[in-house]
Amino acid sequence: MADIIRSFGQHICRNALQKPVYTRKLLLAGYRAFGLRLAFAPDRQLPPSRQFSARHINRTVTRMLSHPEKAALVSVFMPCELLEAMDIVPMCAEMYSAFLCGTWAESVFAEAAEAEGIAETFCSYHKVLLGSAYAKVLPAPAMVVNTSLLCDANNLTFRELSEYYHIPQYYVDVPKDQNEESIRYVADQFRELTAFLEERTGKKLDPERLRENMIRSRDTVEALRACMHYRGSRYLPGDVTSELYEIYLSHNALGTEGAAKYAKMLLQDFRNAAPAKGTKLLWLHTIPQWQKPVRELLNLNDRCQITGSDMAFEGLVDIDPDQPYESMARRLVCSRWNGGQERVMAAEEAARAVNADGVICFCHWGCKQTMGISGVLKTHLEKQGFPTLILNGDGCDRRNASDGQTATRLDAFLEMLEKGKHDD
Repeated sequence: MADIIRSFGQHICRNALQKPVYTRKLLLAGYRAFGLRLAFAPDRQLPPSRQFSARHINRTVTRMLSHPEKAALVSVFMPCELLEAMDIVPMCAEMYSAFLCGTWAESVFAEAAEAEGIAETFCSYHKVLLGSAYAKVLPAPAMVVNTSLLCDANNLTFRELSEYYHIPQYYVDVPKDQNEESIRYVADQFRELTAFLEERTGKKLDPERLRENMIRSRDTVEALRACMHYRGSRYLPGDVTSELYEIYLSHNALGTEGAAKYAKMLLQDFRNAAPAKGTKLLWLHTIPQWQKPVRELLNLNDRCQITGSDMAFEGLVDIDPDQPYESMARRLVCSRWNGGQERVMAAEEAARAVNADGVICFCHWGCKQTMGISGVLKTHLEKQGFPTLILNGDGCDRRNASDGQTATRLDAFLEMLEKGKHDD
């Protein structure tokens, strides 16, 4: 299967710049075909929840590409309950680029962006997205809706694509101060977003639909929180792609039936899981699900496992369905990534919660925030007794990563953790 996907990606790269419409249709057909494989021949080594997440995310990506005229381009941190209540499809920028990478087709789009003047050091997720737009492969969405939370590249990319496609943009500004005044400020922006969406769609928001979405968000968050109780004491077979999918399911997908079903299934899988075995790792930031040494070491391996990813935990805050705007605002304002000290403390709390033997802090290419805070994270976590590896790489561009170096560093870190456990 890997050889087929790689050949498919090479064909995409050869045709993308000359035949953008053909390339777009081919990508959509490829994702649909892979969806059939996931439906009829899933990876039985994975638990039911993770088989389901693979199918659901595949359908999500084909949905965003099938109906761009009904889509809003969003960042992964953007709450989307309001969009879903108005039948607007969230087009997640980071997930789109991750899928291109999974198709072995990201390089042609990264190079297309660089040819238009985008810096080589720019975040690869956003560079691949921009290059796909410049190559006219990414279909123009109806609008852009994004937030300022965390990502500087996000702020530049979405403004550029709004201007490039001549489509409206709505921007949610998130203050650094985590207090009720900030929550009210952001909640008012979500109320204004409602008016923005109503004007552009010609539809009125049904408050009951929004409330139903918020109920599902609350139930999903509660189930994901309950899973934390089991992560450090149970062994649940997994792979790095499933970890990436959970990031989307705990962010843009909150409020959907799919996310609620996944969280419920995941909790049940944890309850039925065997006792923990091997070395337990906490992963910080995004994950290079495409990289061979990462997959070989961490996929379905009872020698070591990722017991949690902080990116999937950072926004699991309380949700009140009767206060939808305040609840969406709280998820942004009170994100554990909204501020450096908060992020450090959240990493420590997550390491304790999942009973981690060690921590991997992944410094994704172009992510200035994570690169800047990685040393602080390592120093603090190691003082608290959690050995930490800073691993440089790229979440979605093969050109900026070394398989050999990654394999060497991961193997050495795991051997150190195993030796430390043995010595204890």
